Amino acid sequence: MSDSTPAASADQQVLITRVFDAPRERVFRAWTDPDEVARWYGPEHMHAPRERIHIDLRVGGRWELTMVPRGGGREFAIGYEIIELVEPELIVLRSDPMPEMGMHEPTVVRVELHDHGAKTRVTLSDGPYAAGGGHAEAGWNAACDKLAALVAG
Repeated sequence: MSDSTPAASADQQVLITRVFDAPRERVFRAWTDPDEVARWYGPEHMHAPRERIHIDLRVGGRWELTMVPRGGGREFAIGYEIIELVEPELIVLRSDPMPEMGMHEPTVVRVELHDHGAKTRVTLSDGPYAAGGGHAEAGWNAACDKLAALVAG
C-alpha cells in the first residue's frame, strides 16, 4: 500500500482510494473468494468467520457475511445484492436495510479496481448514510489495512 486518501462528503458518502501492492486479479479475488474475505473483512476488533460468509458471484447474486466481535458481543449480519459485476474491474453491491443499526435505506458500495503498474488502485465508495458515515469510513479503512497486508503477503 502506497497511497491512502479517505474523504466523506456532506451527504455521508464514504470515498476511499488505496493503492495495493498486488495485481488487480489478486485484489479482485480477495473481494470475491469467501476464504479470502474471511481473512480481511471488518475492523480490527471484529472477524468474519468463513462459515458465516456466502458469495454468489453474479449479478443478482448475494454477498453476505456476519462480523463477530473478538472476545464476544453483538454480531452484525451484513447482506448485499450484487447489482454490477465486471471481473476483475468492478463490484457494485446494494446493502440490505439494517433498521436495528439505524439504516432504514440501503447503501451502495462501489469497488473499482484499476491497474496501477504492477499494483492495483482501488476506489471504494459507500453511501449515502443519513448519519454515522464516520463509523463506515473507519471500518472500511481498517478493513483496507488488513486487505493490504493480505494481498501483499
